[in-house]
Amino acid sequence: MISHGSHALAAAALLLVAGSQGLWAAEAVPAALQPPAGYTLALTAKAKGVQIYTSTADAGAAPKWVLEAPVAELAAPKGAIHHYAGPSWEAGDGSKIVRDKDTPVATVPAKRANADIPWLLIKVTADPAAGMLAKVGYVQRIATRGGVAPTTLPVRPGTKVGVPYTATYRFYSKVD
Repeated sequence: MISHGSHALAAAALLLVAGSQGLWAAEAVPAALQPPAGYTLALTAKAKGVQIYTSTADAGAAPKWVLEAPVAELAAPKGAIHHYAGPSWEAGDGSKIVRDKDTPVATVPAKRANADIPWLLIKVTADPAAGMLAKVGYVQRIATRGGVAPTTLPVRPGTKVGVPYTATYRFYSKVD
């Protein structure tokens, strides 16, 4: 026989499980990071890598950390994508995209801005090589974890550190 206490315990467990699902649910992507009309999601990839920071100092000032470049490996359905300075993304099939420097990067702070790098929408230009990235026009970086500059100031200029991060990258292509 099931007692009233057992029902209460089962109900509490159900509420706990249901409530915890909200913690794991994907955060909504802000409107500022949506690609323009006419673009559709082409592929999604999970990234694991580092944000490389270099210590610099102006004359008479204390050294500070400045982002130099990312270095990451993205796991995509059709193979790995390498992410590096530019920013650039290069697929194993030879296709490559690079940030369009004429278009500002849209940025939204991560919910834990003190610990996680911001979310981005980046306009990109593809090189002429055919492949999975050949038609990509925008890259969205979301669901970031880690990657922010160290909180401890550098001791001298020229020091480099790699801060681990993970993120989800979404690649958008123009609708034909």
